[in-house]
Amino acid sequence: MNQFEVGEDGLLSETPVTDLATWYNQHCPQTDAMAFEAQFMLMRTYMSLKLDSPFELRGGITRARYNVLRILAQAPEERLLMTDIVTGMNVSPTNITKLVDVLVEADFVRRAPDPADKRKFWVELTPEGKRIFEEIIPDVGEHVRAFWNGISEQEMRTLIHLLSRLRLNAMTSDSFSKHARSLATPPSMISGLAATEPVSSY
Repeated sequence: MNQFEVGEDGLLSETPVTDLATWYNQHCPQTDAMAFEAQFMLMRTYMSLKLDSPFELRGGITRARYNVLRILAQAPEERLLMTDIVTGMNVSPTNITKLVDVLVEADFVRRAPDPADKRKFWVELTPEGKRIFEEIIPDVGEHVRAFWNGISEQEMRTLIHLLSRLRLNAMTSDSFSKHARSLATPPSMISGLAATEPVSSY
């Protein structure tokens, strides 16, 4: 823990990240060192969240598979079209097909043809899928509670505000690629889900 220190302003920082930001600023003086430090801390925190998962102790459940179960649990009648899952998860149809195949094999979901259009398929949550989802979701809550332990509500609100501003920058800045902006932008209306709801979230 000695890589963290409290500055004269009473605020915490991570020394190696501060040093790296200073180095970058020397090579890119047009960009403030504080911007580099904030960027690197955001990336390091994301990696900590990505690598630490409450699902690892449960065989067969990954973050991606959990997210499919979750969006189905949220949807009206606990089902969505395959195309809606593709849009909501921001991944390719091939990857969603593989995810759904695994969940079908585990009896967590089932496919059902759309009677109005034989080219479309619904993905429905099974009783077993609902059971495993309801068993897992308390682990998610505990994981989030532990991660945010010691952070005040005002600090969380400030962070939410700042991250919202960063996402707006990503969605509107010409310096971001078209692909990156499309990933940052909330998906269009998905059956049963509001247009502004971030579908893949945990």
